[in-house]
Amino acid sequence: MANLIIEQVKKRYGSTEVLKGIDISIKAGEFLILVGPSGCGKSTLMNAIAGLDDVSEGRIMIADRDVTYADPKDRDIAMVFQSYALYPNMTVEENISFGLEMRKVPKEERDVEVKRVSEMLQIDHLLSRKPAHLSGGQRQRVAMGRALARRPQLYLFDEPLSNLDAKLRVEMRTEIKKLHQKLGTTIVYVTHDQIEAMTLADRIAVMKDGEVQQLGSPQEIYDNPANLFVAGFMGSPAMNFIPATVVSTDNGIMLELATKTPTLLPFPKKEALNAYLGKEILLGLRPEMITEPQHHKEGLEFVVKSQVNVEVTEPMGADTMVITRINDSEINCRCHPAYPAAPGSDIELMFDTSKAVAFDKDSGERIDA
Repeated sequence: MANLIIEQVKKRYGSTEVLKGIDISIKAGEFLILVGPSGCGKSTLMNAIAGLDDVSEGRIMIADRDVTYADPKDRDIAMVFQSYALYPNMTVEENISFGLEMRKVPKEERDVEVKRVSEMLQIDHLLSRKPAHLSGGQRQRVAMGRALARRPQLYLFDEPLSNLDAKLRVEMRTEIKKLHQKLGTTIVYVTHDQIEAMTLADRIAVMKDGEVQQLGSPQEIYDNPANLFVAGFMGSPAMNFIPATVVSTDNGIMLELATKTPTLLPFPKKEALNAYLGKEILLGLRPEMITEPQHHKEGLEFVVKSQVNVEVTEPMGADTMVITRINDSEINCRCHPAYPAAPGSDIELMFDTSKAVAFDKDSGERIDA
């Protein structure tokens, strides 16, 4: 296990700056996920950590050792790729032990290591097969086994599950989580899948346009996004951004929604909205905070009921997504499947703003941070 320090790392291709001064520090044994849309720079940063791409500026340290300009082989890392990168002419056993063989590890030790990782990954019955005769999930396990056999200080996973079908992706996600809990290894993991990021990470670095927008635990990022981009990217369905006008009432500052009949919503950090009196802001509210009326929430300080018109419903089994529209913005609401909400009908919904956040419409930055 090793810590990883990334200090002001920049990467330029000609005049184009792909990484714009990345600062990330992770402790030994931590699971960090780099997440963001295609082209945000996460894979470039991963390649820089691995030594597959030189940095233009900055410093990278692994286990308190400066490896900024070290060759990949001298960084004591193992990488698992999206494409598996298995040798097709070798058996599973040979693929797993190949890196050890290149390092001149004696055969007896190689055999012990192959046995250890193949049993851990439940592929010990596949050792004599070649990659062509394996499923996608089995190939991914072999690729992981090859990395684990090395026992490096740092593991790098570059979108390892993106080639798998949805069910297998969920299963492999669980396997990776178990593996990390069992071994306590230091992992940097790249994905564009925010559900993968939320379920696997100790901490998440949300990237956009070569910059880290926010670095924090999954819950911190979910509950307290730094800006509109983070709020909209993390969470499925995404956070609702509801246009609301800041108004002064007898009960203090409130947020007015243009629903069927105007709705006034309380806000947890009223003082943050003083500068926006009479102006429109964007209210950030997760779908699970807009539900059918719930008895246990009746009378709570930040709970208000309002009438809305149902545009579409999306039954999802455990709950139903009810889609309505407020101020020309589509709003997702998470309701109990038994709650009657036919498209075209007017229904009563409960708005809970106890965890609401507010954003400046022009800058996209949090108002109440």
